[in-house]
Amino acid sequence: MKKITRLLALLAALILIATACGSGTSTEDADDAGDVAAPETEETEETEEPAEETTTTQIQTGGDAESDTTLQIWTFGATGLEPLMDEWAAENGVSIEIKTSDFAAHHEGLLTALVAGEVPDIAVVEVGFSSLFKTSPDQFVDLRDYGADDLAPNYVDWRWDHGVSADGSVIGLPTDVGGLALAYRWDKFEAAGLPTDRDEVAGLWTSWEDFLDVGEKYVADTGEPFIDDIGVLYSTLGAQGGERYFGGDGSLIYDSSEKVKSDFDLAAEAGVRGISANLAGFSGEWNAAMAEGGYAVQLAPAWMMGYIQSNAPDTSGLWDITTLPESGGNWGGSQLTIPAAAPNPELAYDLISTVLSPESQIKVFVENGNFPSTIDSYSDDALLSFENPFFNDAPVGEIYADAILNLDPVFEGVEEQTIADAFASALDRVEVGELSPEEAFQVALEEIQLELDR
Repeated sequence: MKKITRLLALLAALILIATACGSGTSTEDADDAGDVAAPETEETEETEEPAEETTTTQIQTGGDAESDTTLQIWTFGATGLEPLMDEWAAENGVSIEIKTSDFAAHHEGLLTALVAGEVPDIAVVEVGFSSLFKTSPDQFVDLRDYGADDLAPNYVDWRWDHGVSADGSVIGLPTDVGGLALAYRWDKFEAAGLPTDRDEVAGLWTSWEDFLDVGEKYVADTGEPFIDDIGVLYSTLGAQGGERYFGGDGSLIYDSSEKVKSDFDLAAEAGVRGISANLAGFSGEWNAAMAEGGYAVQLAPAWMMGYIQSNAPDTSGLWDITTLPESGGNWGGSQLTIPAAAPNPELAYDLISTVLSPESQIKVFVENGNFPSTIDSYSDDALLSFENPFFNDAPVGEIYADAILNLDPVFEGVEEQTIADAFASALDRVEVGELSPEEAFQVALEEIQLELDR
């Protein structure tokens, strides 16, 4: 109970910080916003944040409608797995009930449910929260009891590790990975006199400094923003790999990390140079600008493709996908977990191991854009040959596979979201001219220390 009480205290702090953030977007805001359905919205000066506790419940019935067995599944956003879950239910003669909540409300509700013992059969946990939940492995079924060790070789090793606790127990199986690339409006590039071919666009920048230079010239020539938000840029830089907030041994290094400082400085410079539209990620304004061409470049984890297609359907064919400056990276992903008090753990394990198989994950990618976490998928022709017509027939299977295979994974610790959100909030203050980059960085360090000392 002490561990769970600590988790609740940590989550309360995370929620408090998240609601205070403006445009900064971290892993908590996205992936699995990432998995592409109703987005959460963050508070900005222009809009009022809707109640995060709002939830919707979707009932899917498989097999015999009179079945006495119903599996309850709690998630946020859409995972892209829902049709496969429905197929599994039909084949196994059971019913499934999918409860969808806003991002923060979902994770908070799961923690509360673990304390009360009133849990679903399956719960989705986003990677930014995996390290938090892994501190209480006793609250989840150890999936090794059902043969999960045999599945481990199927998955990218660092994604598998997101579901493995310090004691070796496996609390969850990986869904997708958020391989990083760059989506751009080729029509806007053409109007600005820039190359439109994806290989030529990639050649515009060998470094992020080059990227800022191109953005500054674009703004000068067009009078329009180049990117959506410097918080999204900061999250992307951090997701490109390497030690960031934590060392490989789990020690806190956020205040001495050269990567954190360089990422912050570059994102802040983008704000100072005025290349951003200063839009809160996943806000109503951000959604509208994406659909209306309010900016030219969207830094894009694989799941962002599905978001763009869903949010801006009239822009089909006007986007393309190319590689990021410097390297690939990963932003997002989730685990499917089974709480220890789940009523139907054996059925639940059969469901999650089936829908997360390599074959199933390739199908989800082709249909929804969520990129597989299964390693053999990256050499499968069905994935490598896939071209997305919405994105000008870009070879997205090949692009995102390269992004994942050429990255240095980031170690994420228990305080991940607390730290990320403090830096994102500080960048907001740079973007609106309230603080200099140097002042904002120090403010972030002070706020993080206060939260960690609680």
